Amino acid sequence: MQTHPIMAENWLIKSYKVKKTMSPQTFPLILPLLLIGTLFFNAVEANPQTLVRHIKPDDALRIEIQEAGIYWLSYEDLADAGLQPQFMNPQRLRLFNQGEEVALNVISEEPDYFQPGDYIEFYAQSLETIFTDTNVYWLYWRKKGLGKRMARINGKVTGEAQPIRAFYDRFLTEKNNTWDIWEGSPDTQDYWFWDRLNASDVKTYTVKLPALPLEQTEVVVRVGFRGRSTAPPYPNHHTVVYLNDILIGDVRWDGDAEYVQEMRVSSALFDNKSNTLKIELPGDTGAVVDTVYLNWIEVDYWRPFEAEKDSLILTVNSNGKVQIAVNKLSQSEILVYDITDPNTVAEVVNVSVEKEGKGYQAVFEDRVTESKTYYVLTINQYKQPPSTTLWQPAKLKHPKNGADYILITDKAFLPAVEPLCDFRRQQGLRVKSVSVEEIYNEFNQGLSDPAAIKAFLKYTYENWSGPAPTYVFLVGDANMNYRAKKKPNKVPAHLYLSVGSKSLLIPDDNWYVDVWSDYMGNYILPEMMIGRIPGDSPKTVARMIDKIIRFEKSTHTHSKNVLLIADSSHKEEVLNEVLVDTLPGGFNADKVYLGAYLKNAETEEQKKKQIAKATRDIMASINQGAMITNYAGHGTVDRWSQSKGLFGPSNVHRLRNKDNLTFVLALTCVNGQFATSNKYSLAEEFMLAKGGAIGVFSSSGLTYTGENELLSGQVFSMIFEQGARTLGEITTQAKIAAYNEGISTGVIRSFILFGDPATRLKKW
Repeated sequence: MQTHPIMAENWLIKSYKVKKTMSPQTFPLILPLLLIGTLFFNAVEANPQTLVRHIKPDDALRIEIQEAGIYWLSYEDLADAGLQPQFMNPQRLRLFNQGEEVALNVISEEPDYFQPGDYIEFYAQSLETIFTDTNVYWLYWRKKGLGKRMARINGKVTGEAQPIRAFYDRFLTEKNNTWDIWEGSPDTQDYWFWDRLNASDVKTYTVKLPALPLEQTEVVVRVGFRGRSTAPPYPNHHTVVYLNDILIGDVRWDGDAEYVQEMRVSSALFDNKSNTLKIELPGDTGAVVDTVYLNWIEVDYWRPFEAEKDSLILTVNSNGKVQIAVNKLSQSEILVYDITDPNTVAEVVNVSVEKEGKGYQAVFEDRVTESKTYYVLTINQYKQPPSTTLWQPAKLKHPKNGADYILITDKAFLPAVEPLCDFRRQQGLRVKSVSVEEIYNEFNQGLSDPAAIKAFLKYTYENWSGPAPTYVFLVGDANMNYRAKKKPNKVPAHLYLSVGSKSLLIPDDNWYVDVWSDYMGNYILPEMMIGRIPGDSPKTVARMIDKIIRFEKSTHTHSKNVLLIADSSHKEEVLNEVLVDTLPGGFNADKVYLGAYLKNAETEEQKKKQIAKATRDIMASINQGAMITNYAGHGTVDRWSQSKGLFGPSNVHRLRNKDNLTFVLALTCVNGQFATSNKYSLAEEFMLAKGGAIGVFSSSGLTYTGENELLSGQVFSMIFEQGARTLGEITTQAKIAAYNEGISTGVIRSFILFGDPATRLKKW
């Protein structure tokens, strides 16, 4: 990290010293050079394109921010990011956040151009959404107009202002460890919780305040709960709260809604900054089940103007002129900013700095009307952005764009998917590959949000040169915990609450291509064909891309074999038998019905052996070449036959059918739940395997036999009766046809194609 110029010897002073030590003989040479330099910069300002052809007017510096603070960027930082700061006019530097201009401080020796030693500084806000903790700021240097600048407030101590000794602060601590949702929309409610507590549980949590409460004051402690159980009698929840082993709250409450337990206590209970909050559920309500979630803990308290780690953000409520003294600062170079409006920050100047014990105290005065928020910090608390990137727009909103096939992936994966894009172009498709980062930048001010992807696809459908796009292919991992560090989101899922025999939060790729909003705002049926594959690295993605290309370039024809697998229930066997009747002449139906394998098995050992035999037969049939593999029965995220463990990831990766890839129709629950936080779904495993499948059509949620029968019948009809060849057409048209026959909208949303929707099955 560079040293802030104020922290080093002032470069302007050094420049002055150099000029003072020049001998008279140097001036005849220096003066012409200065004149040439002036003419050079004037020429660039008058016609920048003559010298900086690769910099465009709408280029910008993308600045990522993860914590609030005063940030600075030097001339050298801008150059390192790929900019050409020597051609910048400091007056035209402009900073934006979420579409709003942000005030800057520009420190430059010359008013008309940047040079080494110059820098900018600004206040940046942190960001906390369900999707991201990274805020994005945009620095422009060629936008029309002059930039917004920080005002200055005279903070000189006159002794005429009213001294204020403390301020009222709010401390919030929250952790997102577990999720649950049972009503409403995941877009509009918090479904991540800190902890689950059941009757008779006693759990403790640490609350670390940045400063001790002011002595002899009242402190408000709040605990945010969410009730989970609804069993009578009522009230059916009882929560008891202790602070540092002292009882502070004992409440009975009711229902499955949010509940805030508020307690008022003396500041004397906080004996140090680290405190223990204990929560107990006695389990004495008489309800069969008493379950609640802990969401957050909040503390409101009066605290003195004491800096924590050389900084303090404080809010003062008053009407009139006030004097504020902030102590416990470790060095004398102290800055104060009015951040009441984060986009119109003002610097407080003429602050008095006094020695206080081993540290320093900053004292300033200001006129407050109702409320003002200040940020006090020492110079060593200046921050540099963790990431800055020169952004050159992809111009995704240009109406001359046009595509039949849109591939969306992570920026790092673009080279890995390019061979497939080239292959699709050779097939005559108009192809556009675009990164999610480009979509976020142009459709959501740089902020991560699945809604930006939908907005992009809607824009392409309505505004790009026709015909509108047909295929959308998403490439990269997804995680329902959008901010997860393990299995991070590459191309995120949109989540929705599926309400049935059990409420589930599930991914819904159909939402991305449901872009026709003129029918009651949500038509459900897709306007484009969409598919996805996982991928956590360019290497993994490249392997699957090669698998797709190799399949389509292969001269093999599909074998006339269809593998039909059923769980032990008779109704799944009936579903498969209906499909047999739709097969054309010459096709062979290879059947693995688990009920037949277990018919004569009596002991657990015999059952295990029969299940293992059924698994081997499934693998053998796929290895010999099955055009379609259809499974009907129970399942979990990564397994067929939920309780029996018929077929799972280890079996998929042992398949040896890379030259005879199958198309899998998985008529079971959650085999397509690709957004789990800690593993891949079975549908994804089929795509990740060297052999396995060229495509999988499976549900991310719960399924029901009657709907599965309608959907599978339409899939077989699309292939064998209507001659559909591409995976996108087969699966999308099958959903629409089945919807017309009465399947629920949940099937439209939850059934997902894993694979490239433009992939064509082989002739048979």
